[in-house]
Amino acid sequence: MKPAQFFYLFLFFFLQNKLCAQENYLLNSDFEQHKALPTNIGQGKKCLEYWTIPVLAGGGDYYHSDSKSKKAGTEKNYFGKQQPHSGKAYTGICITKTYREYLQAELKKPLEKGKKYKVEIYISCGDAPWLGSMKEFCIIFTAKEILVLNDEPLLGKPSVIFRNENGYSNSKDWEKLEAVYEADGTEKFLTFGSFVYRERNESEIRTYNREIPGKANYAHYFIDDFTLIPLEEKTSSVQKVEQKIPDTELPKVYETGRSHIFRNIVFESGKTDLLPSSFEELNELAEYLINNPDLKASITGHTDNVGEKEENLTLSKYRAETVLNYLKQKNINASRLSFDGKGDAEPISSNESEEGKQKNRRVEVVFQ
Repeated sequence: MKPAQFFYLFLFFFLQNKLCAQENYLLNSDFEQHKALPTNIGQGKKCLEYWTIPVLAGGGDYYHSDSKSKKAGTEKNYFGKQQPHSGKAYTGICITKTYREYLQAELKKPLEKGKKYKVEIYISCGDAPWLGSMKEFCIIFTAKEILVLNDEPLLGKPSVIFRNENGYSNSKDWEKLEAVYEADGTEKFLTFGSFVYRERNESEIRTYNREIPGKANYAHYFIDDFTLIPLEEKTSSVQKVEQKIPDTELPKVYETGRSHIFRNIVFESGKTDLLPSSFEELNELAEYLINNPDLKASITGHTDNVGEKEENLTLSKYRAETVLNYLKQKNINASRLSFDGKGDAEPISSNESEEGKQKNRRVEVVFQ
């Protein structure tokens, strides 16, 4: 290996390790630490370390592969079956017409005002045949602990909202929820769940997220690997280093579990038709997946804020699906691919300029 190649390879892995070492503001984020192994459902309060279930009714759930209970294991339990996303354990919450369960944690330290943070949670819908699914999950940041009285609605809009119009119904695999949040400096506690909340919309006050689809009006979700990390100002720094490496034969490497922007995958304005300039990068993406057959790819489309929000959300999903279909044509198995769209909900630049809008119109891929 030439000295220049060695230097850039060292620099690449140095930056990669630095990104991986970002501090998670949540203790026991993978739910491996426990006070006791669960012996039944409803033992989240009893078993979990560093997490609370802030409701009067219901205790939340905890599942561990070492549990001897048929109701609280991971191979099979009361609400279905699911292997942990990582490690040996995960937690769970119930959502019904009479009460809802939530997860609450005190942050390691308060968030910094004006700083952006990335939130990631992995969820999987319980697969018992009588269970339904939800379209929305929320996070609320607060300065103090909160106690939710059963199905009591929030007075204001939550801090972060995850919404899927088709419903979060995946019971086979883990589904990642992710968002970017800008702090106001008062945040000391985080609470996650499927909140019923009220919000003033123009001249009326509307209530959101009350509906629970399914015959039993009952849903249950497994939850694992909850992270809250400071967002790097240059999220694509690794890729930029790769682009600057001159005259080397280093293969392109994408960090797993991290979102990568494919800026050259572009579409006709307002349409899902790929522009010819997209195919080179699409083929590189296909080749990478072919050369790494154990990897899965989650494709997410994003738009700028021109047009109606619902139309942008639909357009972003269809564009992500177009990329997925292209990869399928390149003989990438569909079981390795998934897609979603965020519309204009997660800009990475200001929409006040054409340059900013161009950056926001993008396709992101996460490799797992």
